[in-house]
Amino acid sequence: MVSRRRFGRWMLGACAAPTLAASPARAQAKRLSVVVSAVYKRSFDRFIVPKMKELYNVDVAASALLSSEALARSIAQRASPQISLLTLDQGPWLQGKDLGLWAKFDEAIVGNLADIPVAYKDPDGRGSSLFSNLTVLVYDADAVKAAGLPAPASFFDLWAPGYRNRISIPQFTNTYAFATLARTTSLLGGDPKTSFDIGFAKMKELKPNVRTFMGPLGQVIQMFQQKEIWLAFVPHFSAIQSAANGLPVRWAEPSEGAVATSHYLAIPENAPNRDEAQKLANLMLSPENQKFMAETDSMGPVNTRTRLDPAIAGNFPSADAVAKAAQVPWAEYNKHRVALAERWQREIQQ
Repeated sequence: MVSRRRFGRWMLGACAAPTLAASPARAQAKRLSVVVSAVYKRSFDRFIVPKMKELYNVDVAASALLSSEALARSIAQRASPQISLLTLDQGPWLQGKDLGLWAKFDEAIVGNLADIPVAYKDPDGRGSSLFSNLTVLVYDADAVKAAGLPAPASFFDLWAPGYRNRISIPQFTNTYAFATLARTTSLLGGDPKTSFDIGFAKMKELKPNVRTFMGPLGQVIQMFQQKEIWLAFVPHFSAIQSAANGLPVRWAEPSEGAVATSHYLAIPENAPNRDEAQKLANLMLSPENQKFMAETDSMGPVNTRTRLDPAIAGNFPSADAVAKAAQVPWAEYNKHRVALAERWQREIQQ
C-alpha cells in the first residue's frame, strides 16, 4: 500500500506535544479484563497497566492468548462479553468484524486514531492496527556458519538439505502458518483465491527439515536458546528480541520479498466499561506507548507521531522493504480457515 512507504520516516518523525492528560477523579477503581498478545505483554504490563491506574484509576487485568483463542473467546461471550478490549492478528480480527463482534470507536475518546494511516485502520471505525511488522528469515548466524551454510537469502532456503531437522514452522492455531502457506502458494505461481494445493504439496516437502511446530511466537526465542533450530520464517521482532537476550540471531529479508503483517485491537459490542476500554485503546495507540513498545518489545509503530532514537529505528525494516512487502490474503483465510486447519493438521503437522 502506498501509505506504507512512509513507515520508516514515521519512526524518526517529530513527536508532537504530549497526548496524555491525567484525570483528577479518584473514585472506586474500575476494572478492565483485556486480552493481549504475549509478544508485547511485557511492555503492556510496564507502561499501560500503571498508566491506566495513574490517569484514570482503572485496574487492567491482561491475559495473553493466541489470536485464534482470543477470537474463539469473543464468539463464546458474544451474548454477554466479559472482555473489554482485545488484540489479535489481522485475519482473525477481520473474521470477528465479519461476524459483527466489534464495536465502533468513538474518535472523540480514541483521538490517536487521527494519527494512524488509513492503511492501518478499519474504514468503518471498528478496529485499528496496534503495530505492524515484516515476516522474514530469522536465523542463528553462528550455527549456520558452523554448519558451513551460507546465510539464508531466499524464502526457499527453508527447504535446503543443510537445514534438515533444524527449522520450525507454526501450528495452524498460529496465524503465521497461513501466512507461510499463502506465501509458498503465491511464489510457486499459485493463486490463493483458487487453490492452495501447490502450497500444500511444497510444504509436505519441507517436513524433513521441521524439528518442531511452534505455538506462540515467544517459543522461537526459547528454541534458538536451546539450539534446537537454526532458521524460521517469522516476524523480524523475533530476531531483535533474541539478539537482546544475547543470542547470535539475525534477520534477513528474503530475496523474493518479505510479508507484511499487522496486529489489531478491537472492543467487543456491549463490552463492559466501554468508555474506559476506549481510553485504554487511545493510550495503546499513543506515540508514548508506541515508542515504549518499539524499545521494549521491538513492535513496529503505526502512529505517525512516534519518535524513535536512530539506534532503535535502525533495527526495523526500511521504508522501501515495508512498501514492497507482500500482503496476506486474509479474506481467503476467513473463507477456508476450518478446512485449511484440518488439512494442515492432516498433511503437514502429522
